[in-house]
Amino acid sequence: MLTYASLLSLLKFVTMTTKMSTKTQIKSCKLLMLCTGNTCRSQMAHAMSEQWVQLNDKDIEIQSRGIRVQAGEPTTAHALGVLCKAQIKWHGRSQPLLEKDLQWADYVWGMTQEHLDIAIQVGRELHKTSRPCYQLLAGDKELSDPLNAGLERYEELFDTLGILLPKRLEEV
Repeated sequence: MLTYASLLSLLKFVTMTTKMSTKTQIKSCKLLMLCTGNTCRSQMAHAMSEQWVQLNDKDIEIQSRGIRVQAGEPTTAHALGVLCKAQIKWHGRSQPLLEKDLQWADYVWGMTQEHLDIAIQVGRELHKTSRPCYQLLAGDKELSDPLNAGLERYEELFDTLGILLPKRLEEV
């Protein structure tokens, strides 16, 4: 017959094990935003998604990369201005797409089909069970690059992302 103290210890152990088991079963979703230079579209989508995830208490990790990147370039001034106007603080730097990024990701959302095609090529050596799901962020349309197209184009992109991202993030 177990003593009260032994039963209490056993109960604590079972409770602790159950909590640990539940925590290990919960897996965060890993999302990679992809564009060309990783200074405009993917950075804006990354920043806006981070804010949405925080406000909605979702367990989604987000990164962004580019297919033709000069590493370490800051987010463009227009992108930062539009984000700042929406009270989104952001300090991103461009990073090139590497195979390890694709291995990390559950989903890759490209701005254009070219971005997805290159990502698939970069990740061709990944085992099929560790390949991410490749999708256009905007579903069946591409999001054009606002670089050198003026502030108005960045504002349009921000508005478009503001509609697309909550719907897409809710689905993950």
